[in-house]
Formats: sequence, structure tokens, C-alpha cells
Amino acid sequence: MRHFMRQFHFSIALVLCTLILGCGGGGDGRSNQESSDSGSASANYDCDGSCSHQSLLASEVEQILLNAIVASESLGVAATVAVVDRVGNVLAVYQMDGAAQTTIINGQKGAIGGLEGVSVPATLAAISKAGTGAYLSSQGNAFSTRTASQIIQENFNPGESSQPGGPLFGVQFSQLICSDITTIPTEFSSGLTLGQNPSFAGGIGPRSLPLGLSADPGGFPIYKLGDPVGGIGVELDGLYSLDPVVFDRDDAIEERIALMALQGGFEAPSQRAAETISVVGKSLRFSDISLSELEQLSPSGIALDMERLVPVPLFSNGTIRAGAQFGDPSSGVMKITRRGVAAAVLTDGTGNFRFPTVGGTPLPSGTELAAHEVDALLDSILLTANRTRGQIRNPKNSSANVSIFVVDSFGEVLGMVRSGDAPVFGIDVALQKGRTAVFFSSDDAGARLDDVRVRNAVGEFNDYVGAVRSFIGEDALTGTHAFSDRAGGNLSRPFYPDGIPSSFHGPFSHPFPGLAQPGVRTWSPFNTGLQLDLIFQRLVQPLGIPVNPPSVLPDSCTDSRVLGSRLRNGIQIFPGSVPLYRNGILVGGIGISGDGIDQDDLIAFYGASRKGLDFAGHQSVGDAELGFNAPRQIRADQIQGPLENTRLRYVNCPESPFIDSSEQQVCGEL
Repeated sequence: MRHFMRQFHFSIALVLCTLILGCGGGGDGRSNQESSDSGSASANYDCDGSCSHQSLLASEVEQILLNAIVASESLGVAATVAVVDRVGNVLAVYQMDGAAQTTIINGQKGAIGGLEGVSVPATLAAISKAGTGAYLSSQGNAFSTRTASQIIQENFNPGESSQPGGPLFGVQFSQLICSDITTIPTEFSSGLTLGQNPSFAGGIGPRSLPLGLSADPGGFPIYKLGDPVGGIGVELDGLYSLDPVVFDRDDAIEERIALMALQGGFEAPSQRAAETISVVGKSLRFSDISLSELEQLSPSGIALDMERLVPVPLFSNGTIRAGAQFGDPSSGVMKITRRGVAAAVLTDGTGNFRFPTVGGTPLPSGTELAAHEVDALLDSILLTANRTRGQIRNPKNSSANVSIFVVDSFGEVLGMVRSGDAPVFGIDVALQKGRTAVFFSSDDAGARLDDVRVRNAVGEFNDYVGAVRSFIGEDALTGTHAFSDRAGGNLSRPFYPDGIPSSFHGPFSHPFPGLAQPGVRTWSPFNTGLQLDLIFQRLVQPLGIPVNPPSVLPDSCTDSRVLGSRLRNGIQIFPGSVPLYRNGILVGGIGISGDGIDQDDLIAFYGASRKGLDFAGHQSVGDAELGFNAPRQIRADQIQGPLENTRLRYVNCPESPFIDSSEQQVCGEL
């Protein structure tokens, strides 16, 4: 069993099994910016999205690995270490002699069901940790897997009772290997039937992460000259978990090794580290260890044992490779300028757009979105983002940087664009959000979910349709209301109202451990409810009941025979989407991800509005009053929950959001 990762068929089954649920200039800093001792002052290059993009050389990857090995040996442990570039290409995986081969998923909540207790290869854990550090970061912010842990749990901050759930609650179930957005490297998938999964040779990302985004401390971004160029992940303790309490400081050995590995010019800038960024007045956490606590390494004269480089099917061939240069077409993310704004699109590696603007699937009513209307929406949304004051970026008063998708009423992509320096994780998440808003606003959503439940052959699948209809009314999921991700998220929390401890939970969630009847599945970040159940059958290879032949990847994260493309990369349950309407008919959806959740809400809602379209110069596109927003009377904030004064929320916009205007309450009359 210690060598099962070298067995191709078993490896692929395990890849399907699991996910988490994780420039130029001086470095003297600036007096008007906060600084963190988790980042390096010498790495401050005042980058704000405009610095030239760097890339990791193979020799630099080797140096980072060597640092990690020397650090591990100095601490008397054996680790598995992975390095990726900014778009998720795995540049190397190194497994020290004696390193644990597997790690066990444990949400530390005492939960029952889902992925709790599942054993996964340490190599996959290390890759997902590295990818999380890379995907959550930008020139404006440096986030780690510890940051991820802080923002995905039942309370924000974790351990702080009676507080709402984390702002990115549910984001762990993204970047999945079954997604139609994240890519699979052709050169590492020989003999594998990929179905509809996008496959590209070379460095074309964004790549899938084997276990999704990680919340297990020990994953950090890698920087060069102020530009994020990748991530490092360290796994060794046999526990793939999270930090349930943020108020103490842990001496996590995986975190210590990863930080030591970045010595020599690869540290995060202190002015971009998570501690310099606050959400609802609470500082984020980059690391529980400050750089001043670390032993300085002297790895000179030591060479890597190249035989310890591990091949990981679908991710690496057991060699060291150089990273892609973000923004170049060969990376899969190509820089462009749109309406005078620094932007980017996904490309096939040669400069061709992966998602050129198209019109929607024809509807019987003839109300589908036309290509020029999609372009108008993309213009409006991008310009709205550029006006919006970012929450998770430094320096302060920077523009929000987000990923943007427009989909039709069947979940098909009609167009996309992203801000130039938006975090990579938002690409997959924005599409999840747009599709989720459309699906839950559809007239057949309830019937489709019931069909999925009947067809489900692996794991449990609750009667979520019955639960939500008991919760908010018998017409739920019949198209009578427009659902945003914020509204759906209200129904997806282990406490209802959100964050208030009780046995009452959202109908799309499970009860919290300790508040459920014996034997009932309970909530954890590894067992979120409908979100996981929809994808579980495509991700877990249950004992004795094959879902797919081990040599075949699923063509969707959900049951495509029932859902088609509507939820191909899964659903998302934190804010940043709105459905689109014409004359009261559902015609599509917008998904936004990459900044604060209120900012994501604003950018979607205002971008679809009459005001947003007018600002972008598209006065003739959309309804004269609403643009493409839902009629006010059908928005989900008209729905009363089962408790008094517990209406669902549709969107929540910042009070004074724009950099170029002092206007307040801009969403109030949209």
C-alpha cells in the first residue's frame, strides 16, 4: 500500500475520491501601508497589479525544495513537498524517505459523513495546499491555507460563537478535477479517457487541484519581485484538517517548513500578507509563525536526491519543471485591455479565446441573450469592478479585481473576462456562482434535484426539495423566485439564522455536530450538505461499488444525464451572483468572484442594472428600468423564512463602494 501512488488505476480512483474539505523597485516599504511579520519587508515592491509578471525557473524550484528538505531534517521529520506555478501546473513533488504516504481528512467538528475520515495520498494533499496558496493570492494580497481555514467555517472568526459563517463558506469545493473550466495536462493523462474535461499540453491553466482548495495549514504563495509566481505545500502529520480556533498561535510544523522553504527571495511581501487585510473589522491570518522566529537555513553544498521526486498521475511525471509566466497566452490566462481596463481572458495557449462571446441557447419565447447583449454585460460588469473599492487588496483604495462569467439559462458559458490581477481561484468559482443562480431560479430545479436523488447510487442524498419547501413554501424551486448565491447560501448553513447556535439548520445543509439526532449526518467543511451530495458520486470511489471505471474521468461534477451542463462544475454557496431576466423570463446569470463578498454582490447586481449598463455606454441594451435584473417582486428577499423576521437576502452591497464617487446605498433602488 505504501507505493499505491505509483499504480495508475488506483491513483485515478483516489483522485476522483476526494477533495477538501484547503515590479522592480526598492523594498523599503511605504509609511501609509500596514506591514505583517508573517511576510518579508524585503519583498515589498509596491506591486498593485501593474508589476511585470515573473516565473519560476527550474533551478529556483529545486532551491525551494532543497530548503524544505533541509528545514525538515533540522526539525527531525520527513515531509512531502509540492511546488506549483500561479496557474496550478505542478512543478515538482518530493517525498522524503520515511514520509507518511497518506493523510486522513478530519474537520475537527466530530461530524458524521461526507469526506470525514477518508484517507488520501499525502502527495495530493501537498499539491492542493500549494495550489491554494497560489490561487488565493495576487499582487494585491497574499493568502495561505491558514487564511482559507479562517474564512470557510461555521463562524467568522472560527471559535467565535454567534457570528455568521466565513465569508468564503463553501469555496473548498471548487477547482475540482471534474470541472469543465480547470484543465488537465495531456502529457500526464496517457491512457485516461477524459470525456469532456478540457485537456491542454504545456503550461495552460488554470489546472485542477486534486483535493480542491485546502484549509490545512502548510500552504503558502511564492513571490518573486512582488509578483506571485506559485505556491508551496507541505504535508507530513497525517491529518488533513483546519484550525478550528483562530485566537491562539499554533506552532504548526508543516507551516514552519513551508515558510523556511521560501527563504532566499520567495517570501510574501509584508505589505500584502493577510494580516494587513480586514473583513468586517477582523484581521485575516497568514501564518501563526512570524518570519523572525525561523531558523536561517544554509543549504549550500547539499544536493537533491532526484529519486525522491514522485510521479503523480494527472499532475506530474516525477521531474522538476519551470513555471509558466502568468499573463502570457501560454499560461492559459492572457492579458488584454477591455474598455480601457487592464483585463484578462482564458486562452488555448496560442491566443485564441477559450470562451468567445456567443448568444444564448434559443428559448421558445425568443428571449435568449444575444451576443451583443452579453458583450454589453461584460463591459458593464468589468467597469463596475474597476470603479469598486476592493476589500481584500492593498494598497487601500485599489480597484476590486474579479473573475466574471455570463451564462445562459442552461448553464452554458456565453462569455467571460477577468480583471488583470484577480486571484486565480475566482475563475472556477465565478462560473459555479453564475450557474448556481440560474439553476435555483429555474422552473424545474426541484424536479431535477428529485431526479438526481432517485438516480443517486452512491452515498446518501437527502430530500432537499422537501426540506426547502417545508422551510420557505411549496413553490420553492419552481421558478417563482429569483435566487442569488447569497439567498441560496442563507439556506446552506448549519445554523439558521446564520451563525446562531441552534438545532435549526438550513434545508440545504446538515445539522451541526452535537445538535442532531443520533446517526444523522452532521455538518463540517468536509460535509456541507447539498453542495457535496451533488458531486459526491463523481468524486468518491466507494468500496466495492465503482462509479466510473478507474481509467475514465466523469464528464461533469454532477449527474449530467439529469442536469446537462447546468451545474457541470458544481454549485457554490457564498455570495456573488444574480440571475438575469428579460420581461420576467429567466435568460441567464452572472457569477463574480475574487474580492470581498459584498463587493462581488455589488459588481454582479450593479453590472446587470440599468445604471451599470448606462455607465458603460449601453443605453439601448436591457429593460428601461431593470436592465437585466430580476423583477423586484420575485427576488428571494421577498421570501419569509420559518422564523419571524428572517427573510432571505438577495444581495448586500457596500455602503459607499465606488472609488470615483461618494454616492452611498447605490443598490437601494436597482
